[in-house]
Amino acid sequence: MHAIIIGAGKVGFSIAQMLSYEGHDVVVIEKDEERFLYVQEALDVQTILGSGSSPVILEEAGVTNSDLVVAVTETDELNIVSCLMAKQYGVPKTVARVRDPDYVETSHKSPQFSLGIDLIINPEQITAKEIVKLMEVPEALNVEYFAEGQIQLLELKLTESALVVGKMLKNLDLAGNALIVAISRGGKMIIPRGDDYLEVNDIVFIVARTEEMIDVEKLLGKSRAAIEKVMILGGGRIGYYLARLLEEKKIGVKIIEKNKDKCRVISGKLDHSLVLNGDGTDIDLLKEEGAGQADLFVAVTGDDKLNLLVSLISKHLGVKNTIIVIRRSDYIPLVERVGIDVVVSPRSLTTSTILKLIWPKEVVSVSFLGGADAETMELIVPERCRANYKKLKQLKFPKGAILGSIMRDDTAIVPTGDDVIMPGDRVMVFTLPKAVAKVNEFFEVGR
Repeated sequence: MHAIIIGAGKVGFSIAQMLSYEGHDVVVIEKDEERFLYVQEALDVQTILGSGSSPVILEEAGVTNSDLVVAVTETDELNIVSCLMAKQYGVPKTVARVRDPDYVETSHKSPQFSLGIDLIINPEQITAKEIVKLMEVPEALNVEYFAEGQIQLLELKLTESALVVGKMLKNLDLAGNALIVAISRGGKMIIPRGDDYLEVNDIVFIVARTEEMIDVEKLLGKSRAAIEKVMILGGGRIGYYLARLLEEKKIGVKIIEKNKDKCRVISGKLDHSLVLNGDGTDIDLLKEEGAGQADLFVAVTGDDKLNLLVSLISKHLGVKNTIIVIRRSDYIPLVERVGIDVVVSPRSLTTSTILKLIWPKEVVSVSFLGGADAETMELIVPERCRANYKKLKQLKFPKGAILGSIMRDDTAIVPTGDDVIMPGDRVMVFTLPKAVAKVNEFFEVGR
């Protein structure tokens, strides 16, 4: 596949890196010379210095033979114009990152509808939706759904209270054939075997039927609590989208925002949320407004350090759960070690959403976990797959990957070695990045 990435910021760099890693032909267009030189040195891709809205630059990048154009510069209008021009050249798939709500909050009049851009992506809106999804299981670091919602994958951190600590996986009596598909220990992702032990502070990725997951969580020392009161630090776009979604769920919301103009704008757009003009680092303010009594504290400002600091203060005041938005990926391991419950990365969410466009028709969904240290793929098993009609224990499944679930007709299965793969099955595979190509080859699915 020939792909053109316009804009080499964090998201553009990540997409180019992923596509290059998988062997695609990638061209990056960047008008900032310093960023251009960095990409040229760091990635094995073609780089062009210039604007993605220039026909000359697009033609130099090979737009007439391109399969995908992704425009992720900091300017909405430039991204839209670049994609429109790419469409005029006949590019089959185009993606524009657009942040301004005026462009993305309309329905039939949206640019996506009227201009033919295949995907208009709003990182702030996607981030807010991800936070709401995580709130459904507040004790989890991450939540994913498969098999049309019948299968759930949770990312959980084991504490001393977990009954499974110190036990071999093969000796665990997990409800409903639940399956631990991976363990993150000391920053290393492991696809476990039956004789592996579980340890305190392990982060486990566990798959079970959604209806049975609550019982599984109890064995892992976790219990669910309803979220009724949420405090949000930051009245920007993420804070606004999140508050609006929470209002729809009848959840009480307080927003702390330092900028008076932002307070005025967001309070005029929300119906029931309380918007407070103040400094989130003011401990007296946090105490007065009941930060410690909130069920969830969410920090979504554009300042990673501020998000971390105020979340830690709220933890000290007694808040039950914390979610913070982090934009610098090198901060994520540190943040997870200091007691923050959940970290959300807009960059990873945006990259994941965009990359879904390049999967073949057999691939239903793709998600990145553990800071992109692992990947889940949900795909339809093709008729030609050589694994069809064979028991899993008879197959030589790719090293670094594990089959997490099978959906056949309307029935979801957490598989054992005696289960069989059939044509048309909808399967979920948990895989390390190095094994992705082998998984595709195993199922004879090409990207």
